Amino acid sequence: MINFMTKPILLISLLPLLTLSCTSPNQPAVSVRKDFHMPVIIQQPAEGTVEYQKANFLADAYFKIAGKSKFTDTLNLDKYGLLLRDTTPEKDILREQGYSKPRDSLTTDGFQIFPDYNTSIHYKEEYYPNAHFYFPVYVVNETSSTKVFFAKDRHVFAIQEAIDTAEGWGEWRPIEAKGFDFCGNGYFGIKIHPGEFVMFLVPKYQGEEKNSMRIRLQIGETIYISRSYEGTFSARQFDISKASRFYRYLSDEKNPIPYSSFYGAIPKGYDPD
Repeated sequence: MINFMTKPILLISLLPLLTLSCTSPNQPAVSVRKDFHMPVIIQQPAEGTVEYQKANFLADAYFKIAGKSKFTDTLNLDKYGLLLRDTTPEKDILREQGYSKPRDSLTTDGFQIFPDYNTSIHYKEEYYPNAHFYFPVYVVNETSSTKVFFAKDRHVFAIQEAIDTAEGWGEWRPIEAKGFDFCGNGYFGIKIHPGEFVMFLVPKYQGEEKNSMRIRLQIGETIYISRSYEGTFSARQFDISKASRFYRYLSDEKNPIPYSSFYGAIPKGYDPD
């Protein structure tokens, strides 16, 4: 079993989808399905209460990486929201690969991003009393070449943004920002072969708004923007708390706007001239 991080939260279910047939000179060779469709999630019941996330300001994002799988019709999760089996080979793990300075010749282009907001997964953080609702996002390799996906510790480099209609028209604004990075260690890469995907978990929020949302994801030097989905959030999540480090950064005229914290998105109230 391969652990991608210091805490054993990655239990990856690899369900082979080989089309088996009797051997015969008149029958085609065994093949692997190359087209992706979002699998059905089967999860064991949660223990205790499951809640939606609550946020009154723009929040730090720490989307949990759930592991890698071949294309499959069904993914089985345990009661904690984790894939049941991890069979990723050691050779597919690239240790201490800085996401901006990969030391491998593999590329980060060509992925497709599929958010599945209609599916709810319950996941419980170690230090929280109750579980929360999440939805899966799939980073898919439908190309004919192996790609590399980068992450750090237990998290991917991604945020959610939503349509802000406060000014009378729709404007994409981030409701999350890159989580605080405590140290420079913990980067790693995962080789994603053709016909495989990485799945990560994104929180579902409680709020009065129901509008278009999408994912911004950085893999190496490549920034992906997912197709939109209708989701729920609070309009207060566009606002930056005066107690946050982002407010201090953005309020300093000598400090350039840290767009890297938003993966290219522009937070509310900080449009460039």
